[in-house]
Amino acid sequence: MDKFAEVQIFPKVSKSYEDIMTATKILENLVSESTPFNSADYYRARNFIKSSVELFREALQNAKKLLGPLPEYASEEFLKWRTEMLETHHVLAQSQGFEELKSELINDDILKKWLSEEEIQNYLKKHYQTQQEGKRKLVNIKVRIVLDRLQKLIARAKELQKEAFDRHQSIG
Repeated sequence: MDKFAEVQIFPKVSKSYEDIMTATKILENLVSESTPFNSADYYRARNFIKSSVELFREALQNAKKLLGPLPEYASEEFLKWRTEMLETHHVLAQSQGFEELKSELINDDILKKWLSEEEIQNYLKKHYQTQQEGKRKLVNIKVRIVLDRLQKLIARAKELQKEAFDRHQSIG
């Protein structure tokens, strides 16, 4: 089973989140008028963004492998491992009703690391209906919320990077 151990979602999301928050703090400091522009900090933040984006892509790819439909050639061993891994790491939501799901997600230790209670409720309202349409499954909503949040943080950091770059250009 060790050959599948690298196919995880939350460890990559956690590192990506740390990197993007570090980059955001650096860039917010660089964008502020009270701080002189420091090129070394700008490039450090840019590298954190690159790292975060790469980890996000890997997490998204792993989410598709773990939560998406299985290919016909998938082995019985992989199917068993996948089911055990998802249950062991509490990747799937257990509740189906909106209120029960809201309570479950608000009390989820994984989500509490990255989102406030209000943010969890907002993302749940946003994704509850769409997560039940087509081939999507409601049990996967936790991963969807986490990846959506991370994607927004990355977009915000890229905006700050552009602002910092523009500030640097106007100074120098």
